[in-house]
Amino acid sequence: MSLHLDDLTINISNLDFADLREAWEWLICDMTEVIIISKFGDMFLKGGDGSIYWLDTAGGSLTKIAGNRVEFDSVLQEDDNINEWFLPHLIEELEESGQLLAKNQVYSFVMPPAIGGEYAAGNVKATDLSVHFAFTGQILEQIKDLPDGTKVKIKLVE
Repeated sequence: MSLHLDDLTINISNLDFADLREAWEWLICDMTEVIIISKFGDMFLKGGDGSIYWLDTAGGSLTKIAGNRVEFDSVLQEDDNINEWFLPHLIEELEESGQLLAKNQVYSFVMPPAIGGEYAAGNVKATDLSVHFAFTGQILEQIKDLPDGTKVKIKLVE
C-alpha cells in the first residue's frame, strides 16, 4: 500500500481550533494558523513570521521545518520527512489490522513516547481530537522541564 499526504492527515474543516490549541498554548502561543493535522495528532502550524512549524504531540516539541509555505510544500516531498512527521508505516499497520479512524479522531499513543511509550501499534488507540490534544498537552507541559530519563508516574482519573 502506498500512502499519499491525504492518507496521512485528517480533514480539518469545521474543527474548533481554539479547543484543540488550548492545552498547548504554553508552546504554540505565537502560531497563527493550523495548516494540517496528521493522523497521529501532530499539528503543522504557521507562525507569525510566516515559517511553518511541526508540533510533535508525542514528544512535546515545536520545531521550525520550513521558512514559508512554498518551502514546506517542497520538504513534504522528502521521504525522510514524511516518515518522521507522519509515521506512514505505523498508519499502514494500524489500518491493515482494522483500526480505522472515525470522524474527528486521530491515533494517539496510550503512553506518550516522551514518557517511555513505544512507537508501536500496541501503544496506539483511536482517540477523539479534543481528548488527544488535551491529554498530550497537559501531560507534556507538566514534564517539559524534567531532565531526560526522569521517571514519572501518571495516575489516570475518570
